[in-house]
Formats: sequence, structure tokens, C-alpha cells
Amino acid sequence: MAVEKKKEESGSIIIIKKKKEENITTTQPPQNQAKTEENFKRKPEIFKPKFKQPYKKQDNQRKFEKQERREEIKYEQKQKDKPKKETIVENEEVKQVETSKQLSETLPSETPDETIREKEEKEETEIIGEIEVFSGREDIIPFRAKRFFSYKKKKKKRFQKAEEAEEKKEEKPDVKKIKISSLIRVADLSKITGIKSSEIIKKLIEIGREATINQFISAEEAELICAEYGIDVEREEFDETKFLDTKQDSEEELKKRPPVVVVMGHVDHGKTTLLDAIRRTNIAETEVGGITQNIGAYTVEIKNQAITFIDTPGHEAFTEMRARGTKVADIAVLVVAADEGVKPQTEEAINHARAAELPIVVAINKIDKPGANPDFIKNQLSQLGLIPEDWGGDVLFANISAKKKIGIEELLEKILLQAEILNLRANPSRPAEGVIIESSVDKGLGATATVIIQRGTLKKGDTFVAGLMWGRVRNIFSDKGTILKQVGPGFPAKVVIGGEELPQAGDKIYVVEDEKIAAKIVEERKLREGKKISSLSLEDLFEKLKDEQKVILPLILKASAGGTLDALEKEISNIKHPNVEIKIIHKGIGIISQSDVSLAAASNGIVIGYGVGVDKNAQNLSKIHKVQIRLYKIIYEIVDDIKKALQGMLKPKEKEVIVGKGKIMKIFKLSIGKALGCYVESGKFIQGLNARIKRDGETVGVGRIISLKRFKDSVQEITEGNECGLMIEGVQDLKENDTIECFNIEKEEINIS
Repeated sequence: MAVEKKKEESGSIIIIKKKKEENITTTQPPQNQAKTEENFKRKPEIFKPKFKQPYKKQDNQRKFEKQERREEIKYEQKQKDKPKKETIVENEEVKQVETSKQLSETLPSETPDETIREKEEKEETEIIGEIEVFSGREDIIPFRAKRFFSYKKKKKKRFQKAEEAEEKKEEKPDVKKIKISSLIRVADLSKITGIKSSEIIKKLIEIGREATINQFISAEEAELICAEYGIDVEREEFDETKFLDTKQDSEEELKKRPPVVVVMGHVDHGKTTLLDAIRRTNIAETEVGGITQNIGAYTVEIKNQAITFIDTPGHEAFTEMRARGTKVADIAVLVVAADEGVKPQTEEAINHARAAELPIVVAINKIDKPGANPDFIKNQLSQLGLIPEDWGGDVLFANISAKKKIGIEELLEKILLQAEILNLRANPSRPAEGVIIESSVDKGLGATATVIIQRGTLKKGDTFVAGLMWGRVRNIFSDKGTILKQVGPGFPAKVVIGGEELPQAGDKIYVVEDEKIAAKIVEERKLREGKKISSLSLEDLFEKLKDEQKVILPLILKASAGGTLDALEKEISNIKHPNVEIKIIHKGIGIISQSDVSLAAASNGIVIGYGVGVDKNAQNLSKIHKVQIRLYKIIYEIVDDIKKALQGMLKPKEKEVIVGKGKIMKIFKLSIGKALGCYVESGKFIQGLNARIKRDGETVGVGRIISLKRFKDSVQEITEGNECGLMIEGVQDLKENDTIECFNIEKEEINIS
């Protein structure tokens, strides 16, 4: 059968037609050719390759062809099942005319000849397939075309969806008015206004403010952005108490809690030894110089009742730490040595306790020593307003010897008695609230904070706010080092925190609902205290240093704990000089890092480490930039070294010394400047020193001697009575017979007392 494919395109319609076999006599094909066709129909497998094709591409092609053939067979079967069409016999001309008339009636716009020709063509052909692009008529689309148009359809739908989504994004927000406080995150502003975050960030860059999607921006910046989109901004005051559980507890919710006791007194009067006797540990020997360096919190039990102790240092350099320790305490234990009596630090401790409205229990220590006189101590304290109970007052006294563990139980009983009078209670069934006693960076744990809970229960995983930082409780340890799941009111704990910063000693800690609220509270607090939201850049630091009129000594302070850092800062601030300003440009807790050294190098500062080490990379960087890193264990050694550093920084008094005088004899103009022929009248001329040109007693120029020659030889100096040639840098107004003075600047160092 001869096959001819004919395509007619009408819009998106493609019709493929196959001519019927015409009644034309043709020559028979050769016999071999007929056999070949017959074999192909009966045994097509003889044309297959005798071995499996190694290429996967050919296997896939064969599968594709088989699938296409199956589709064609199905279509042929459908065509056979259809009712046979009416055909026209060549001899019945009448029927042919009638058919053409019917077609002309259905298609009036066509001529009879065209209609007959159309009909004849339809009779001579059989429709093989009709393809209507995206029409859904997949039942009659050949397999190969079906695959192609199905792919085109999916691609078109995908582009349509993308265009619709883009149109939705480009739609302007329908929000007309919003309420914000003094700060708002970029992501939150985008959410409530409908403005894309990327657009907000672009607008911020245009007004000179760089921010990420999670950073806070001010209300003024938010107003500028919203104004461009026609959105009104209404200010509302931020009230953090809405997010902090500060409600009062009912009587039914309150439960008895342990008293928190702060131990105070003069340096070396035995506070740490007393706590050592109470806890049966040996902490006192580990303290440097016998002076407590850190605030610690510990719990002891007596008669099945717990007492929490805070050990605040007694040295006056730690006044700030002791003041913070009194914030959380319920009772103050004042330790006074029986053989030394009341000291200035003792009176200071009494004032701190009274300022915090703490009842005082006096522990007269070292009663075992010769010369101990407890009655004399009572008399001294009575003059300060602490009248013993047995003298008619209300202050409890206990005579003890911490070293020999005499009177320890009596002291604890009086503490419990004072706690009964105070009736200390708290609600454990609420979000935790407490006070930070100490914060530090521990090796292996990271950032930690010693906390005493005042109300509620602190649990692992809680999100909290403490001062100007927030974080998450990653782990909880007791004072004995055991891992806890939670800690209740009146008990201390070391908490491993997940914040980027460390809280300060004395900061209040509150548990909040989630991190988003915590971040909002902290940023609002920073704004209220006038702190910048973004960190200080080095460029800002340079500008500030340039504006200073005094001599500045920039310092970077690093300490092992927050309270120790405060004490160090206070001691350094006591160094005074009218021409010197000590500026602490950065302070922190933990080892000295590369960033500390980089900041010191940029600001020409010194890194001071107190009780900390140095990172290896930071040590190498300090050698490259020649940055001084000084490590200490005693505060007063730091003070002495800083005074020495200031001596090198102070600008000494300058004294001008005339080295030699001479006269210009001749001037030679060269391509690189003017060369002077001079005669040294007195002293000497030295290359590199300054030269002053005088004419008629007035100075006409000052410059540095950059070249000095004797005849054709370069020399370092020319003595009196000799001629020389020289060049002076930066001086052009020169005449013969001008006077030249060669002078030097000598400096006098200033000592700091």
C-alpha cells in the first residue's frame, strides 16, 4: 500500500491523512523483496541484533518505538469498530450529485465544485489522527505528539502560576494603619504591613541604616518607610511587665523557703574560713593571698533545714561586688575578729546591710586567740547601733572560732531563728525570678551564671532575660556539681546559658515565654539606657580618639568573672592625672582572644588580663602587631604597671637646643630644588636635624636638612669654620646672606605620682 501523509493546518488543528489504495496497475515488486516484507511481518525478530545493545539510550529508544506502535494498533482497532461510512460508487452519478447538494446546503459559502471536491477527498482518505493543541482530546493523539504537547501544556501552566504569584507579590499592602513601640524587627514590620523584607532593607540603606531581617529598627525609621506606602504609624509605649510575670502571689500559693545569708566583714577577718567550716570544704587555701576573689553561693543543711550562703569579699576594692551581693540576701552575717576589732571595712559592711534593710547577725571570730575580747567588740558595735540582745537590743551575737570550728552550730541556729522571725516564703509554681550572683566563662561549659531563685522554679530549656542580655537555660548544676532538672526558691545553682553576652552580677533574671519576647525586651532596655542597637565600629572609635584633647591610654580589660572585672575597673579609675585620661574601650569575661588584640592594635591600647589566659592565636597576633598583653593575679600590680605605661605616653616638655649657626654664601638652582653653599660660623650642622632660615631677625622658613656635603662627599655633620653644601626640605624663600640655625628638640619626661 502506498502511503502519503498530508498535513493541513488550521489554527491549532493538524490533520494527518492516508490515501486509499488506488485502482492503478503497478508492476509487482521483485520476488526477493516480497519475501523480505513477508518475513518482516511474520518474524520481525530476525532484524533484531544478535547481542544486547550496551547503550541504555538505544534500549530506551526501542521501548519508545514499541509504545508508539501499541498506540497506533489501538487506534486502528477503534477505527475498525466504528460504523462504515457511506461510499460513492463511480457509476452512480445521481447519488454523487445529491450528496454534493446536501453538502452545499450545510456549507452555503462554498461553491458546489469545492463541496464535491472536499467530499471526494474525504472519501478517498481515512483520518489517521487529529491533534488539537491543549484541547484535552488525548484519546486520538498519536503517542509521540501526545508526549510533546503534554510537556508544552505543563510548561505553560507552570509559567502561568509563576506570573500569578509575582503579581500577588507586587500588589501594594492594604494595611492603612499600624501600631508599634519604640523598636520593631524588620521581619515583624514586613509581616504587619505586607511590605517585602527586601524592600524594607533597601529603604533603610537609602537612609544610611544597615540592618538584617532579624535586627531591630527604631520607630522613626519605621515611620519613614511606611510613609512611602501610605501607612500611618501610631506610637505605643512598650510595657515589658506585660511579658514578665510580676503578679502578687496568694497566701495559698506561698511555701516556706530557705534563708539567703550574705557573709560580710573586713579583709582576712575569717569569712571564707567560716564558710569552709560550715561546708566542710577547703576553699580558703585556694584563694590568692587569703583574699576572696569571687562571689560564691552555697547551701548547707542543719536540723533538716537549708541555709544558702553568699560569700562577698571584704576588701575595699570589691565594694561593688559586696553591694550587689546584698540585693538578694535576707540576712547579713557580720564577721569581726575578736583580736582586731572594728575596721573601716566593717563599718562599710554595716552601711551596705542597712541600705539593703537586712537584719544583721554578728559573728565574733577568732575567740581562741590570745587577747580576744568579745565584750570590747560588742561595745564597739553598740556605738555603731548594733546592740546585742543580752544588752537589751535586738541583734543576735555568736562567739565562734572558724579555724577550730567552735560555736558554728550556735551561729547557724541563730540564723534559723532570725529566718523564722522574717517568715520567708515564696511561690514555686510560677515562672522563675531571681538574681545573678556571678557570671563567668568556664572551660568545657562555656558561659555560665550563678543564680539564686527568689520566686518560681527555673527549669532546663527556659528562656530568660537578665539585664541587657537574654538566653536559654542549657543545663543546671547544684553547688555540689550535680546535674539538676530544676531549681526552686531560695536555692543557688550554676546555670549554663546560651546567650551571646554574659549577665552582670546583681542583674535580675526573669523567665519569659519565648526568644522573640526576650529579644524585644532587651532591645527596649538598651534603647532606654541610651545604648546603640548596633555595635561600635572601629571608624567611630578612631573619630572619638581624634576628638580627645587629653592624652588617652586605651585599655582592654579581661577578667575571670564579672564581679572581679568590676573591682578591677574601679581600681584603675582611681588613677588620676590632669593630662591623662584612661579609657576602657572594651571589657569582658574569659580568655584574651584575637578580637581583643585586634582592637588594641587599632586603638594603640594595652590588653590587661586578670586571672585569665591568652588564646594561642591571640598571642601570635600580638607579636605581629606589637600589642602589649599583661597578665596579673594581684590588682595592685596592675595599677603600678599602668602608671609606668602612662609615663611613656605623656607628651614631655619640649626644649629647643641650638646646635649650630651659619650663613648662606651661594644658591644653586637644581632640577630637584635649591642647593645652598654655606659657612658654619658656630657649632655644627647635622644631617636630619631641623634648620631655621632667618632674614633681618625674622624667621622665613623652617625645614629639615636632607642633604649635607663637604665638597663632593656626603657627610653626617659639618663643624665650625668649614664650608658645606646642603639642601633644606620644604623651604623655597631663600636668599644669599640669610642666617641658618640648626637646632634639635630635647624632651623631658614627666613622672606620675
